[in-house]
Amino acid sequence: MGQIFHASVYDIENRTCFVVDADKFHANCYSHSGAVMTTHYLLRQRAYHVMWGGDYVCIPDALQGISNDDVLLGISTYMSHDDFDLNCADLEKKPYYNKVKFIEEKSKLWSRIDAWDKAVEYFGGESGDPSAEYSGFLLNHTQKLAVDLADYYERSMARGSNYEFAIDPIPVLTETGGGTAMALFDGRSADSTMEHVGTWCGELLEIVDCLPDDYRLVACCFAEIRTRTAYLYRTFGVNDRSLVLNDRSGNPFRVRLSHPFPKLGGRDESFFIKAEESDDGVDFCTIAI
Repeated sequence: MGQIFHASVYDIENRTCFVVDADKFHANCYSHSGAVMTTHYLLRQRAYHVMWGGDYVCIPDALQGISNDDVLLGISTYMSHDDFDLNCADLEKKPYYNKVKFIEEKSKLWSRIDAWDKAVEYFGGESGDPSAEYSGFLLNHTQKLAVDLADYYERSMARGSNYEFAIDPIPVLTETGGGTAMALFDGRSADSTMEHVGTWCGELLEIVDCLPDDYRLVACCFAEIRTRTAYLYRTFGVNDRSLVLNDRSGNPFRVRLSHPFPKLGGRDESFFIKAEESDDGVDFCTIAI
């Protein structure tokens, strides 16, 4: 069936949290997702810890490598002892059982908040198709890093049948594991910054208008091959070789196709995208670089 994720925005000091079932990662990681919009809305009010938490944290031994209490607290907003007990035989004998007990104890202390309707209204729900706003800076107070949201959106913008959107950076940066690979399963823009996946999980984030002096900007992009290609083709067209362009400077769009199981020796190769136009429309194919 695949892993189910939960968007969790939580205040450790006050023990309050917003948690919503975000379904499979590639169903609700986009700019128009209610889970994404509510996360953005809350982070525009003040700083919260954020986690896009997957159910696979409760499979045997998944907790073994987690030692950060802030991450365990995030897991406690959507998991309890029963979830681990159902998925792990001889749970009490596991070396990480103390972490399960910590999660169970903390899971009973959260007060739940509901900001969904306020978020939809904040982002223009009455005007048609609401979407998170990509202006200002997404700050990581834990690491003193920042993402320029307008720059991110320009790098990652995609196109559906009749609207523009993007994979949002927050689910990717804060996921517990395995989700981004599914969202980018068919391939990704070569500009995608895969080294950042999951590196902000459970950390203290906030969205502000101005970049603080002591925060370092990090380049960030997460773009899926098909919808990014559709956006670029519509925006910049093709060159004299019918290769889809990446910008107004005439650089062709580069993509990477990755084997879903790279640890088994699968490929990770670069390609251009060629547009084949006909009276029936346009088809896209990969061209080896």
